[in-house]
Amino acid sequence: MPDLYDPNRPYPGREEPDGPTPEATGNGTARPAGHGDGSPWATSAGPAPAPAPIPAPAQSPDPAHARAGADESAHFPPVPDSVPSPEPGRVPSGGADADRIRIGLWGAPRSGKTTYLAALPIAAMQYQRHHEGAWNISGMTPEANAFLSQGIDLLTRQRTFPEATMGIRDMAWSVQGPQKKGMWGIGRRRPSFVLDIQDAAGEVFGDGHPQQAQLVGRLARAQGLIYLFDPLGDAEEATENFNFLQSTLTQLTAQVRNRQELVGGRLPHHVSVCITKFDHPDIFKPSAELGWAKQDTEGAALPRVPQEQSERYFQWMCDDFRGSNARLVRDALYAYFDPRRISYYATSAVGFRLTPQHVFDYNDYVQPVLVETKQRLRTSPVPINVLEPLIDLEERVHRDRGREGRANVRRGRKQR
Repeated sequence: MPDLYDPNRPYPGREEPDGPTPEATGNGTARPAGHGDGSPWATSAGPAPAPAPIPAPAQSPDPAHARAGADESAHFPPVPDSVPSPEPGRVPSGGADADRIRIGLWGAPRSGKTTYLAALPIAAMQYQRHHEGAWNISGMTPEANAFLSQGIDLLTRQRTFPEATMGIRDMAWSVQGPQKKGMWGIGRRRPSFVLDIQDAAGEVFGDGHPQQAQLVGRLARAQGLIYLFDPLGDAEEATENFNFLQSTLTQLTAQVRNRQELVGGRLPHHVSVCITKFDHPDIFKPSAELGWAKQDTEGAALPRVPQEQSERYFQWMCDDFRGSNARLVRDALYAYFDPRRISYYATSAVGFRLTPQHVFDYNDYVQPVLVETKQRLRTSPVPINVLEPLIDLEERVHRDRGREGRANVRRGRKQR
């Protein structure tokens, strides 16, 4: 296996071998062409450059360019799951139910659910690089800790992807964040909660699957949902996002309705929509060329879709990039959930390949390559928008609970 350097380790005064080039991928993707002298992206020549900001996207991006290369997708090969599920009753309660937040993970087959979970603790460790304070994640059971350890080892040391989930796997993680201002800026609070995760194979979300009712029941009890939208998988009939969304939404609405918990006729959940595989050239290249991505002005100069433009980016992804069934995904999300409770993120679980100087290079950014018939990562992961959707969900659920608590206090005062 080639000597692949680790961008998370310093290399003062050293030049490290860089592993295979993107031309060796075997997935039909070649090294993206540069932009010539006018490129806004950083390159690996010389010391880390000071990147220029990338222009904001036009109001109506050109769909002709957006569709370029969209039909040639690459998927990580599914393999059997190896981490056992905890037995019923073995997951500690983690305190009062009021402190317990349930997050459901949702997506079609090969949308990257297991890789997202494996990258989550890495993103938590890297959070303090660019933000104040730190987040840390630990398992509440031996099985959950084994998943965390194995996932980190696979992505960082072995430089390969975790095995795909088979069936449904329950996990409980303790998540603790940095101290922040409390509600309405009064006092301070430290986010500390138990994250209940039901990691399910994408096929379970399909209509008629024997485990679908079990999964839907767990999603119904969740306060927040992370929905992984895979623009590449949506191009294939077997993994179309809408096929695995509509059936689950119908059953989910029926269960919540029967419990009399619909809000204004819609599901009460907060939702973080993650547009996955942002690092893949078939997604990233048209996103960059149309100006959706902007480059960080410090650190590794990573490209990102600004949060304030993320919903418009999802709209473009559905209307112009994918079209057809992707538009139905968007329509279903807006119909079943309150749009004000949905946020959007351009996400990459493994991030981009970085130079030995820890800088993004537009001419050589492809991360996974084919090495001896197996997909390998060229550099250690730097996840993009993996932890942020979870932080957002925790804050929104916390605000909801605060409003409910104040409303209960007011009702109690009136009753006196």
